[in-house]
Formats: sequence, structure tokens, C-alpha cells
Amino acid sequence: MSANVSESSGTGDASSSSTTLDPLSSSSPVRLPAVRLACCLPTVAMASSQLLPAASSLGDLPRDALVEILLRIPAKDLCRLRAICPSWRALTSNPLFVAEHKSCHTAPLLAVAYRDQDMANGVDVVDLSGNIVRRIPSIESDIVVEDESGHVFAVIPISRDSISVLRTRFDRICFTRELYPLGLWVLNPATGVTLVLPQCHSEELAHDDEIRANYGRGQVESCALGQVSSTGEYKVIRIATIGDRQLCEVITLDGANCGKWRGKQSPPALIFAGRGEHMRCTVVDGVVYFLMDFYSTYFNTGVLTIEPGSIASFNLETEEWMGTLRGPGPVRTFIEDHENFCYGHLNLQLSLAELDFSLVTVHNNHNISMDLWFLTDFENAIWEKKYNIPPPIAHLCVHPFLVLHDGRILFSDRGGLLKSYDPKTGTYADALEVRDSRSIGIYTRSLLSL
Repeated sequence: MSANVSESSGTGDASSSSTTLDPLSSSSPVRLPAVRLACCLPTVAMASSQLLPAASSLGDLPRDALVEILLRIPAKDLCRLRAICPSWRALTSNPLFVAEHKSCHTAPLLAVAYRDQDMANGVDVVDLSGNIVRRIPSIESDIVVEDESGHVFAVIPISRDSISVLRTRFDRICFTRELYPLGLWVLNPATGVTLVLPQCHSEELAHDDEIRANYGRGQVESCALGQVSSTGEYKVIRIATIGDRQLCEVITLDGANCGKWRGKQSPPALIFAGRGEHMRCTVVDGVVYFLMDFYSTYFNTGVLTIEPGSIASFNLETEEWMGTLRGPGPVRTFIEDHENFCYGHLNLQLSLAELDFSLVTVHNNHNISMDLWFLTDFENAIWEKKYNIPPPIAHLCVHPFLVLHDGRILFSDRGGLLKSYDPKTGTYADALEVRDSRSIGIYTRSLLSL
């Protein structure tokens, strides 16, 4: 049985404003079919801070009324209605209208990786019904090398590789390649422009003796796309591993261009990174959070040097590591409180997520329950347990990634299945099938912008 609970944990004890749209510039009256007007008028309440004008007939339609009605029509239908006349196209393409329409229609769009029968890769923007609203082929090519004789040959043909979409919530989509994580691409679906980030290290790291000894490359094990809150600029952070060191690099994206990778201070302690660890990193409000690796040193030495649940945070604006954030109290003391579990179990149970624009520690006690702890106070490390979710959601490889407007939570499952869970009723259902539910992002712009 499910329970929607509210519980706090800290470091001590246990833990819109209305937008006015410009009127149409066309002086010609616009007529709507009677059946469409009859359907729309009774449900329209207010838009652009103006009530619908009273209408006693289905004659010429005032421009404000047209705006009101068009705001009520789903984006998919509006895209077809744009073909009616230039005035309608101009209005529905207006950024103010697009933003107002987006606020009225909250259903999200998802960015998922695809691979077609010709072995071509790309990104699909889909709605929650599984409809592809835009397909964007990827532009990456074979990974090639040149031997001493000058012959060029493919080391990783693109036909044998696939792309992986990073779990983000922006109007950009970042993806990498399964077999070549040093390569990163950032896609703007609204323009179709894809930035190819430099496939090299920063100048600071390029001269590192250990990197030079490894063919000039470190093994990129974790990366994240984030946005600086104060400026709106996008940055990418990546963590590369050389031997027993973790190296940090950052790059700034400037419209259709990008700069160079810049070497930054290494993480304050070992963080979870590597293949299979992408659910242990998330971005919230310009800060990148990494779950710290408490288990590796304990496994090798038997000594616990990092407190379980601890989180390293990197500020994208200052490009500096912030103080270590302690995890929820019940997570920190879980092994002490449950003698049937060991740190190896806890290592598999913890992940991070961004839900409702909050940092969430996910404690998935497989086949028993999944606790979602929301951070409410960074300075004092205060967490609130908002959800306690039962099986079968509380299962290995199930991760939360989106809270819908109606309160349901979407989870990625193993393989290509998305599940939904309704905390109000305690029910769950299969929501959507995709190629790889681990390779999925949230696209924040409206379908009208595509």
C-alpha cells in the first residue's frame, strides 16, 4: 500500500505574471468555421488579461477573441492551422504567444534517442502518447585514426555505435556516444543546429604526463549540461579519470559556437562516475550534483571514509566546487539501523534526480520501498521525504525522472519502458515505450517552436 508522507531530515537529529500579446497586424477580419467557434467559446475564460468580447452571432471575429481561442487549441492542431493564412501563422509563431500557449498546455515533450533500420542514429522529440513531433538525425560520423603511413581507417564506425541522451530539462538536448564518451553534442531542436564539442582535453590537462601517456585522452566517465541561472548561458561539465584521479573540465556554449575546455579543480572526494552511473548526477538551478562514492574505498580498505549519501556540488556560474552536502539522516544511518543490509546493498540503492525543480535523493530499497527525499535547505542539509513508493516501482533499475502536472510520477524502467505512478491512488501503469529509457531527456520548449 502506498503512502504519501512528509518527513524531515537534517544534519542534527533524525532526520506569474500575465503577458499582453500584440494584436494582429492584419486589418482583414478573420472568420472561423461555425463548428470550431461553437466548440471553443464556452470553454474560453481569459487570455492576455482580457475577457472574451460578447458575441451574438458567428460573424467577424474580434482579434482578441481569436487569440483567446487559439490559446485553447492543442499545439499539434495549431501547427496545422498555421496553414490557413499568414496572419494566423504570424500570431502562432510570435514568441509571446508561444510562451502563453505553453503555460496553458503543460504536457511535457521528451527527447529520446532512436536508431532506425538503416542503423542511422538521431533524436526524436515525442509527446507522452508516443507521437513523434520531430525527428532530428544526428551529424556525428565514424571515429577515425591515422596510422604512421598516413592511412585513415575507422576505429568506431557510426553504424556500430548508438547515441545516449543525457537526462536534462532544458531547451537543448545533450548526447554522447555509447562507445566514444569523449564525444559530446548539444542539439537545439528549434533550429536543428547541433554543436560538436571539442574532442580533446583542456590545455591544462593536455600537458599532464599521465594523460599524454594514455594517447592524450582520459576516460570520460560523467558529464552534464547545465544552465547558469543569472545569465542563461549553457555550460557542460565532464569528469575524466586517469589512474586513480578524477579530473574536471568545463566548456561554455555561446549560441551556435562553443569555446575551449577549461581545466578545473578536481572533485573534493571520489564521486560515482563511469558507465551505469549516469543516474548519480543531476542538475538543479545552475548547480551540478554528484553522488559521492563512499563504497569504493570501503570495499578496498574496509574503512568508511565518505559518509553514505554525501553529495558533491559544482556551481556552474563560479565554476567552483561548493561544500559537501550531507544526505538524508535515515540514508546515512541505514546500515546501522538495518543489520540485514551491508554497504554493498546501499551502494546499489542510491541515486539522484531532479523533480519539480528540486534536488532529490532516491533511496530505492529494492522490492520493499522507494523513498524520495527532497532537499529543502542546502546550508543546513535539511531533506523532506515526500514520497514512499511500494513495489513494483521500488525495483532494481527503476528511476524517477518527471512529476506531471496531475501529480503522477514518471519512472524509467529497465529496457525501453516508462512507468507512471499516481501517489493519490497508489496505482501504476505502463506509460510509454521507447528504445532505451535510460537515454531520455525533457524538452522544455513548446511544440510551436519546432
